[in-house]
Amino acid sequence: MKNRIISLLIFLLFAGALLNAQESDSTKIARLEKRIKKLEEKFKQNELEKILKEAETVSTEKVKEKKTKVFKSGQRSLQAINPEISVIGDMYGQYISNEINKNNFYNDKRSGMFFRTLSLHFQGGLDPFSYTKATLEFSPDNVEFAEAYFVLNKFIPHVSFTAGKFRQQFGVLNRWHVHSLDQQDYPLALTTILGEDGLNQIGFSFDWTMPAFTSDANELTLQFTNSRNSHLFSGETFSFPSVLMHFKNYWDLSKNTYLEFGITGMVGKNNRNGFDNTGNLFFEHSRSTVLAGADLTLFWQPVDQALYKSFLWRSEFYYGDKELAGGRIKAAGGYTNFEYRLAERWLGGIRFDYTQPFEENNSSKDLYQIVPYITWEQSHWVRFRFQYNYLNGTQMPSAVHMFRFQIVWAVGPHKHDRY
Repeated sequence: MKNRIISLLIFLLFAGALLNAQESDSTKIARLEKRIKKLEEKFKQNELEKILKEAETVSTEKVKEKKTKVFKSGQRSLQAINPEISVIGDMYGQYISNEINKNNFYNDKRSGMFFRTLSLHFQGGLDPFSYTKATLEFSPDNVEFAEAYFVLNKFIPHVSFTAGKFRQQFGVLNRWHVHSLDQQDYPLALTTILGEDGLNQIGFSFDWTMPAFTSDANELTLQFTNSRNSHLFSGETFSFPSVLMHFKNYWDLSKNTYLEFGITGMVGKNNRNGFDNTGNLFFEHSRSTVLAGADLTLFWQPVDQALYKSFLWRSEFYYGDKELAGGRIKAAGGYTNFEYRLAERWLGGIRFDYTQPFEENNSSKDLYQIVPYITWEQSHWVRFRFQYNYLNGTQMPSAVHMFRFQIVWAVGPHKHDRY
C-alpha cells in the first residue's frame, strides 16, 4: 500500500512538470506570434507612410510644373524649317617649272595662287518623303549655279526620283564636287573626254535599288537630261535629250574588304536644231554622240583599326564617239589610283592618267600624267595636300612639272560631302 502511494505521487509530480513545460512552450509561441503581428503592422504602417509621402511629392511637382508652364502659339519654329547650310573653301598655289611652256599657259595653267571656289551647300528635308540640295560656287571671277535638285525617296518601292540640275552618275568621280576629290584635280581622261567640267546637266534621274542577283547589292541609274554639254552634245540648242544608264554591282569580299564594279552607257545628239543665243535658226542633220565607261573600286579597311589603316584602289575607263558634220572623233582614256592611309590623319597615294586627245585623227596621239600626293587631315574640317603632276605625251613639246599645295576647309553639317 505504501509503495502504491509513493508511485502515485511520483506520477503526479511528473505529469505536473510535463503540463508546466507544455504551458511554458505555448506561452512562448503565443508571445512570438504576438510580436510578429506587431512587426507586420509596423512594417505596413511604414510602407503606407512612404507611399503617401511619395504621392505628396509627385503631386507637388506636378503643381509646380503647372505653375511654370508657358503656353506658346501654334506657329512653326523658323529654325526647324530652315535648310542646313555648309560653307567650303578651296584654294591652292602651284609652281610650273617648265620654262618652255610656261608662257603659253593662262588662267590656272600658270604659276601663282588661286582661290578656286567658295561653295555654299544647302540641304533640307521637305517632308518625310523628300528633300532638296543646292550648291552655289563663288570664285574671284564669277558665280556658278552648280547644282540644285529635288529627291523623292519613295517614288515607287525601291526607286528614288531626282529632278533638277545635278552632276551625272557617269562612273564614280564625275558625280563628286571638285573640293571632295582624293587629289587636287579630276583625272586627265575625265576632263578630256567628258569636258572640262564633266557632265552636269538638267533633267530627271531614277535610281533603283535592285534585288541582289549578281552580287551582294545591285543598283541601276537611268537619267534623262538636256544636252547642255557643248563639248559632247549640242550645247545650248538641242533637239533631243541625252540618256544615261549606269549599272553598279557591290560585293562584300570579307568583313574588311569590299569590291564595287560599274558600267555606264550614254547617248545624245550633237546637231544643233533651234535658235542660238544670237537668234539664228539652225536645222542640221542628225548626229549622235555615244559614250561608254567602266569603273572598279577595291577598298580595304580593318574593322579594329579603321581610323589608322585603309587601302583604296580605284580605276575608271572612258570612251567617246562623236559624229561630226564631216568626220568623227573617237577617243579613249582612263586612270588608276592607289591610296593608303598611313596614320590617323595622313594619306598618301599615286594616280596614273592616260588619254587620247578629243579630236579627229588621234590614233597616234596621247597624253599621260603621273600624280603622287600626300594629304594631312588636320581635322574633319581642314585638309592640307601636297601634289606633284608630271604631264607628258605626243602633244607636249616637253614634259611639264607642276607642284601644288592645296588647302580645303569646311564648316557646317555636311562638310566634305562627295556630292
